[in-house]
Amino acid sequence: MLADPVEKRKKNRKFLKSALTVCLTIDGILALVLLYMLFLHMPYFNIQQVDVTGNRRLSRAEVIEVSEIEDGINLLTVDLSAIAARLKRHPWIRFATVYRRFPGKLIIEIEERAPRAILASDKLYYVDEQAEFFTRLLPGDSVNFPLFTGVTPEQLKANAPEVQELVRMGFTILDLIERTGSEIDSSGIGEIQMNLNRGLCLQTRAGRVLVLGKGDFESKIQRYERLKRFLTQRGEWNNARIINLDFEDRALVRPDKTRLQG
Repeated sequence: MLADPVEKRKKNRKFLKSALTVCLTIDGILALVLLYMLFLHMPYFNIQQVDVTGNRRLSRAEVIEVSEIEDGINLLTVDLSAIAARLKRHPWIRFATVYRRFPGKLIIEIEERAPRAILASDKLYYVDEQAEFFTRLLPGDSVNFPLFTGVTPEQLKANAPEVQELVRMGFTILDLIERTGSEIDSSGIGEIQMNLNRGLCLQTRAGRVLVLGKGDFESKIQRYERLKRFLTQRGEWNNARIINLDFEDRALVRPDKTRLQG
């Protein structure tokens, strides 16, 4: 039986239409590839300017050096995520975002870490708000921060999460003192001593040691203030050297024997 000529022409037209579509698609892709290759070699799209924002401690030159951006590289070939990853490996950079602005600008936005305290072990380390010890202090760096002591290098290496938790507790105490206007003036605290088992002690610049343990700090500070008023009224406050507040409902005071004997 002979095929219907009408049906045959329809099939031929459909085939030609499909073939034409494929050809046009391939031509379009090739045109886009050629256009992209052309852009890659056009100086118009080379990086001409790098803007850095969010830097305070780090200079613009330092940020660009860490980013390892090649001079004059085409903006289309820049790996933004790789640059951001390199930036975040720097100890002072907490977060980094990199993006393009055509025709020839690269923008780097960073968030620097801010020291909240200093941790003294074998060396001095800056500690940020998240209790992360992120870099060693260098000559000339500011030391005007609360000082945490009492942790050996071995403990810092083997028990870093526990040490960080103690530092967070210390931050809680400092915030509580500042918020409540406590008589324990935070500027009068010489150091915060840490012990992995017993918790925290505050050593004031006047030479007193306040044992606070690992929790319930608000009630302990209130107990300290009541104790100070009581001993001051009795004329015995100046003899109080070690004040152990790590109890549920009391405080123990160890006198300064030198003062008592003198």
